[in-house]
Parts: sequence; structure tokens; C-alpha cells
Amino acid sequence: WYALMARRHMYEFGTTHEHLGAVAVAMRKHAQLNPAALMYGKPLSLQEYMASPMIADPYRLNDCCLETDGAAAFIVTTAERARDLKKKPVYIMGAASGQPYPADEITGRKDFHQTGLSIAAPEAFRMAGVTPDDMDFAQIYDCFTFEVIQQLEEAGFCKRGEGGPFVEDGGIELGGRLPVNTHGGLLSEAH
Repeated sequence: WYALMARRHMYEFGTTHEHLGAVAVAMRKHAQLNPAALMYGKPLSLQEYMASPMIADPYRLNDCCLETDGAAAFIVTTAERARDLKKKPVYIMGAASGQPYPADEITGRKDFHQTGLSIAAPEAFRMAGVTPDDMDFAQIYDCFTFEVIQQLEEAGFCKRGEGGPFVEDGGIELGGRLPVNTHGGLLSEAH
């Protein structure tokens, strides 16, 4: 399904393999700063990306997230209790969920590119009293490179169809317009 969505976006908006590669290269660059990342010490150039084997067109090897076993957890508590913690807390300003219709029939949707994020992001931003322009970075689900491009669009960081150019030339790297997955993401840190 993910390859189908990526291919359709390429057809409709001109998204390229180089755009997908820009995502893979950015995630790998970020992983080089994270000694806990599986791909730490293994940089990736766009040329290496383009030479990697095709897995499921348009996805090459480095378009696909790493398969790993692991876990992550975080504790949510009240703001009152968090004030007494040794480390500075991170406050949740907004949260939302959404699901496109029909959820399990992607090709039958009236809006093929709509995701749950298309519904949830505007609500979460509204609840928090911020806009995508207020964000300094984004941590985005990156099971495949195209998902970063699609989610940048559907969350409102750029217009639909502009995600490819948005990631070009380091747009999602540290120092870019919107650094994404500064730990290396699922593509280069671990799943």
C-alpha cells in the first residue's frame, strides 16, 4: 500500500526518486549524531541511495525502515507533579487522532492522499494554539521515505504536492527549514 501511495503521488505531483533519497540521506545524517542509532557510523550519499536495490517500486532498500526489536516508553503525569521532577518536563499542549474513510481501503477513498494525520494535525495544532509555522522541528513516522513527504504535506508544513521540493537540498536536515527525526528515525535509528 505504501508503494502504491508513493507511486500515485509521483504521478500526480512529480515527486521523484531524488526526493525520496533526500529523506533517506537526511535520516542517515541525523543517525551519525546518535551513537545509539543502528546506522551510526554508516553514512549514506544520494549516489549510494540511487544505486541501492529496488525492493518494491518505487522503494529502494534505503526507503524502507529498519526491522528491529526494541521498546520505548514515556510517562505522562499532571503538570503539578511534573514540577517536582529533577528534569525539566515537556508539556503536552494538544493531542488528537484521526482516521481516513474508509480506513482499510486506501484505493477506494475519495481523497487518495488523505491520512489520519490530515484530520488530527489541524485539531492538535488548534488545541495547542499554534500553527505548523511555529514548529522548530518535527518527529514524523517514517516507515518509508515517502511517508515523511506525505506527512509534511498533510500536517500542513507545506501544501499537498510540495513535499518533494520541501525535502530537497537539506530542507529536513539540521539547519534546514524544518529538521525532521533528529535521532535518525525508523529509517536509520531503529524501529
